[in-house]
Amino acid sequence: MNNLLLGFNYNNWKRTCNLFLNPKIKRSLSMYLQDYPLAKLSSENIETIKSEDFFNEYIETGKVFFNSTVIWRTSNFITKNSGGFRDAQLLSPFLFLLLQAIGVEIQSRYVPLRSKNPKLIAYYSGDFSRNIVTYKSQYRGFCEVNTQLSKEFPYFIKTDISDYFSNINLDRLLAMINSRIDKENSSKFTPLQLKMIKEMLYYCGNGKFPLVENSTCSSFLATIIYLDEIDDKMGSFIDDMTDIEDYRLVRYVDDLYIWIKPKDYQNQDKEDYNSEYNNIRFKYSSLLHSYGLTLNTNKTLFCKSEGIFEQLKLNIYDEIIPEKENPISLNKEEAVDKIKNFMSDLINFNKKHNLTKEDLENIIDNNFRPKDAIDFTGEEVLRNIIFDKPEYLNDGNIISSINKLIIERGISFIYLSPKLFTNMVLNTSRDQNRNKAVKTLLNEIFLQLRSGALNAYDINISLFYLLRTDFKHNDLKNKVIKEYDPKLFEYIAMYCVKDFFCSFCEENRKKSIYLQVISSDWKTYYLYANYLFEQERNNKIEAFAYYKTYFDRFTALISAYTTKTKLKVKDFYSIEDLNKVYKDLEGINSYKIIKKANELRNENPLVHSSAKLIGRPSLEGIDVCIKQLQDLIKLRIESYD
Repeated sequence: MNNLLLGFNYNNWKRTCNLFLNPKIKRSLSMYLQDYPLAKLSSENIETIKSEDFFNEYIETGKVFFNSTVIWRTSNFITKNSGGFRDAQLLSPFLFLLLQAIGVEIQSRYVPLRSKNPKLIAYYSGDFSRNIVTYKSQYRGFCEVNTQLSKEFPYFIKTDISDYFSNINLDRLLAMINSRIDKENSSKFTPLQLKMIKEMLYYCGNGKFPLVENSTCSSFLATIIYLDEIDDKMGSFIDDMTDIEDYRLVRYVDDLYIWIKPKDYQNQDKEDYNSEYNNIRFKYSSLLHSYGLTLNTNKTLFCKSEGIFEQLKLNIYDEIIPEKENPISLNKEEAVDKIKNFMSDLINFNKKHNLTKEDLENIIDNNFRPKDAIDFTGEEVLRNIIFDKPEYLNDGNIISSINKLIIERGISFIYLSPKLFTNMVLNTSRDQNRNKAVKTLLNEIFLQLRSGALNAYDINISLFYLLRTDFKHNDLKNKVIKEYDPKLFEYIAMYCVKDFFCSFCEENRKKSIYLQVISSDWKTYYLYANYLFEQERNNKIEAFAYYKTYFDRFTALISAYTTKTKLKVKDFYSIEDLNKVYKDLEGINSYKIIKKANELRNENPLVHSSAKLIGRPSLEGIDVCIKQLQDLIKLRIESYD
């Protein structure tokens, strides 16, 4: 079949599974809501999913789209370092894997323009070329490179792009992909594949470029591809600047640091190079504009090299949990003392005023920032203790202090850094049920529920608790989560409480006759998938066009299945021909339903020049017709059981 739908081959599907279903990163995966189901997958089911037989049956044909547990998406609860929430999506595990496989395939074919210029350096969340799918090592590399360059270059320009992900144009992105395919070793994606890739990106991103927790694919596309031409042109521009002796461009997604070494800089002040700074800034802003992007001028700065540390620490993402490492050597006694002082400072902070994010950052830095290791922030040291040295928190005074802090400051204090403080509370004891700090935190959440004040931060805290306790707190799931977000509760029930592959198999068993009828007919799965995509976007005319075509083809498949003959689609266009398959069904007027569906098809501007549908004040009849066609298929299929 030559991978007709999503464009990736079996080798890259297997590679994707090996990357994201790797037992070595289970600990890291289990700490994230998006990845938790992957970490809990049984070794037997992992082998099944990454097998060639599974790929051939479900992925290559598109059969996977016929399973409702796959085409599933809702909003995720991911906080920014500033305290707000990211516009992120939560995907079914299979949908997440399909998205990553698309990224792996594109990476295997794409040749970056940056590769021609060693002065252009780009990092993203993971690195497909090195089989890395975790954030920490790449961000650490980005920081280390900038720190090293601060010793070689006198100045840097820090830049940022406003609302970057929401302004990525998917049509332009796909054009960029095909324009830089390694033609000697790979072929371009076909128009059909590009359409399906685009539909997948739109669907996963809820109509926009997909921002998905730990999605290496999203970060790769946004960094290595979409900004590739811009970085290449910026490099060429600076190359031609006669007053610049050397430069480097170091990027982490939309954060770009431009290092410059002007000629004779030892004898000049920074202000003497404002002209060069302005020229670079104006050029970058103009290039971004030509790609539909906007330079965030409030975050664009011209700095001396010694200012790099202060800038880098601003980029630490609040939702990131570090991989297991011990960057700062702290013995237990020293760490416990620092935590006690930290808690004391928080408790004794001006009680007339609520703590702000800035207050918290200052208190953390004052207590934890190492004096002899300037490359590390105080928050990194605190995170290292909380996530990798939890035994340091098992101290009665610390537990009492945390409990007192929650009671006096209220749960809104936890909102300042939900993941950090929730995990700090949970790590104070292995037996959370007997820990008064944990009990106090949970009690605060249920007080929020009873008072009707439950908010997204409470849900965020609840999710961290559930992740740490394998989703075993039924009241938290069934009362708090379900009350606030039924779709999130559905995700937990279907993918986190049990092995998601079991849910997938259960759905296949329910639809076993459907799947037998369709068999490996990829065109039917293609039509059905596109119907789902259009329906999700509330494009009723487009959705009906796909569903009606799917219905006609499925009807032809039913005939072939029951008569054990070859598929003859051309024999199933007229009302009479289609009705032959359904006319014996009792209690339903199949002829009337099919006649109405054909009339709507002939009024659909996508398939007929009459285009009567676009003049209607309401399209509610389309939904009714689709439901009636679904009922016809369902009744016919059930008659074969």
